Amino acid sequence: MVGCANVIGLNELAVQTQSADAGAPGLACKVQSECEGAAICRKQRCVALESVDCTTITGDYRDENAIVIGSLFAFGGAQAGNSTARQNSAILGVEEINRSGGVPQHSTSANPRQLVLVSCDASANLLRAGRHLIEELGVPAIIGPNGSQDTLDLSRKLSVQAGTLVISPTALAASVADLLDEGLTWQMVPNDRQRGPLMTLELQRMQRELRAARKLDVLKLGAVFRDDALGIGTRTSLNDLQLNDEPLATAVSRGHALVEAYDLSSTDQRPIVQAFIELAPDLIVLAGTAEVVQNVMLPLERGWPSDKPRPYYMLIDSVKGAELLEVVAAVPDVRRRIRGTGVTPSPRSKRVFDAFQLSYQLRFPNLATDIAGMGPTYDTTYAVAFALAAVHDQPLSGQTIAAGLRMLSGGPELELQGSNVLAGFSRLAMKQPISAIGTFGPLAWGANGSVLGGTLELWCIENDAGRLAFQSSGLTLDLASGSLSGEYVQCR
Repeated sequence: MVGCANVIGLNELAVQTQSADAGAPGLACKVQSECEGAAICRKQRCVALESVDCTTITGDYRDENAIVIGSLFAFGGAQAGNSTARQNSAILGVEEINRSGGVPQHSTSANPRQLVLVSCDASANLLRAGRHLIEELGVPAIIGPNGSQDTLDLSRKLSVQAGTLVISPTALAASVADLLDEGLTWQMVPNDRQRGPLMTLELQRMQRELRAARKLDVLKLGAVFRDDALGIGTRTSLNDLQLNDEPLATAVSRGHALVEAYDLSSTDQRPIVQAFIELAPDLIVLAGTAEVVQNVMLPLERGWPSDKPRPYYMLIDSVKGAELLEVVAAVPDVRRRIRGTGVTPSPRSKRVFDAFQLSYQLRFPNLATDIAGMGPTYDTTYAVAFALAAVHDQPLSGQTIAAGLRMLSGGPELELQGSNVLAGFSRLAMKQPISAIGTFGPLAWGANGSVLGGTLELWCIENDAGRLAFQSSGLTLDLASGSLSGEYVQCR
């Protein structure tokens, strides 16, 4: 039944039965201590925390009162590099929360409850990994998945029916917020519908500059989008774009624009690449993940005719990773022709973001801290923990945690970082709201689980003495007020 409680304390997962053969996964148990290895006692059986997809465990699963939650990111294919950084961010958050003592206890006991994070790989089989978390372990909340389509599929096929909260740090599609989901599927970053106006505004400005610089009466544009919720959402957000002072649909009919979808499961995008080389657009919008950089942008740059001006690219946050920097290193000339839309810390969040980056560097030395989605994943982990504190006296379920998330706005401001964990827990446990300030902005959501505010930016790629890094261009849009600040300045 939708909304039913998922009881996940390890004491609660155990049943009071006698057994002579308890211990190994699959065998009977009555308390957690009777299970050997990485297993928990649930429904009279020891259940392995690990599975073929779930191989990383953070937190003391031997604690009888631990709360088990899950993370679900894709470690194969285009998102592998970004997923590692995001999983590490969730691990960092769990470790900080556990160091504070853990989440306030829901019973009369004063002992707080440790968090246990079971991290899973969604790339081989999303639903298999999801079933392990939801059906076998009975987690009440999942951090992830990475992408919009995976978030939609997991919600429609598993999590909503089970009453499990899914909160994605990086899903961008507005269709996620439109789900009939009993209030159980949430987003942590502004969606493509919210991002569209900034992209459209910048594309209009780029048109004016290129038409003047190239002395063109007619500008050509191309758009390549991933054929799933992420890409379709970005393409739809371009419906208001004017090309050569005409609607985009008119430009397509006149042969001045080309809009193509690609199958993310195929690495061979040569037909699309060839069609774009023949059209030779001045502007190209790429809406996908790392595979669109590897399979479309790189072949385009390598095959571009020498007698035609090279295109400028408009990208989205989902390609903001190591793969794009590798393409820039291979084709240095492309760097100054790349810009993208994404989220950036609001002025109020800058200190939180800086503190997170320092904590991440100390915990994971020599790893990059500018991968898209890291901060929102860290924020998501804290949001779940604080929501658990807010409903500490209620049966744990996805629905009660969702109710707890509503307690994270409307009170005194509290920055999300390790030193503030106890202050947040104390206030929330007394049913007093806070206004949680994350690495990118306040944690506040609309009725459908989409974020209410945030700051969008146009980013570019800087070359600092041979070190490539993503930087803000200086142009930002505040979603709450709709006001633009600064102007686009090309990275050095």
